[in-house]
Amino acid sequence: MNNTYVNKAECVSAGLDAQEVALIAKGLARYGKRAAALGICIFGGSGTGSLRYMDDRLKGSLVLGYFDGFVDGGDGIAREDEKGFLRGEGVQS
Repeated sequence: MNNTYVNKAECVSAGLDAQEVALIAKGLARYGKRAAALGICIFGGSGTGSLRYMDDRLKGSLVLGYFDGFVDGGDGIAREDEKGFLRGEGVQS
């Protein structure tokens, strides 16, 4: 089943090739499914992205890695917890 969806009219309005946008969307969906199977959230914020392990959201998710590209989403906050782990949203001071 293919759940990737592209707004062709919006692509045309933006001057973009809908097939190229579909390739990007399909690739992101494929990696998103692989990440989810491992318990990883692809998180966006502050223009960059991070991979976060969804183990203990009350303390904040472990920040596993970063990736380049224009990504928008939450505020991207991350702090170290009492064990020195870098954690994202949900960190309590």
